[in-house]
Amino acid sequence: MRTVRPALLSLAVALGGIACGPLEAPEPDKNTPQSPDDHIALRLAFEKVADAAKGGDPAAVVRALEPFLATRDELVTLFGPEAGARAWKGYSDTIAATLRAEAGEVIVRQVKDGLTEVAVELVGPEFPARTTPGDQRLLDAMRAKRPMYSVRLRRPGELLGLRLNGFVYIDGKWRALLKTYDHLDPPPDAEPPPPPPTDAGAPASDAGG
Repeated sequence: MRTVRPALLSLAVALGGIACGPLEAPEPDKNTPQSPDDHIALRLAFEKVADAAKGGDPAAVVRALEPFLATRDELVTLFGPEAGARAWKGYSDTIAATLRAEAGEVIVRQVKDGLTEVAVELVGPEFPARTTPGDQRLLDAMRAKRPMYSVRLRRPGELLGLRLNGFVYIDGKWRALLKTYDHLDPPPDAEPPPPPPTDAGAPASDAGG
């Protein structure tokens, strides 16, 4: 019987050690969120909107979007009592109303046009290329700072598509601020009136007794 030469035996042991050693940690599962506020959870939640749109039913899309609508208390938490209350009026009267009236048909049309992939991106000053002025206005106005994301419906393999902005995790829920930045500042007609004239500008005859 031939014996294995020492050099070959050493090589076999070395290779065996490599083969049996610990493997590298697998990449994280891109479909399993690590926590409820993980952006993967947001993507999975919004994929339900895309799935509803694939069925061609705008009303089903709106029902899938409803859980993303913020409440007055949540806006107050995010922006403070005064700004939050002001933003709530615009959010409820304009943003939420428009979403319920128009978003279903728009998203159905976009998904039928091939925008079936949901992409989520963190926005903020660290990512200037993906952060719009509206994004930054929302972030600057937040009294309770937290990460904010955009959600995009796009064609597989493409970068652009239908973008919805202002997604934050608050009170255990994902909420969409959308264009709330348009309602954070006081309207022009809400500026304080100029101060009344002082006595120094009154006629001398009115000042006497």
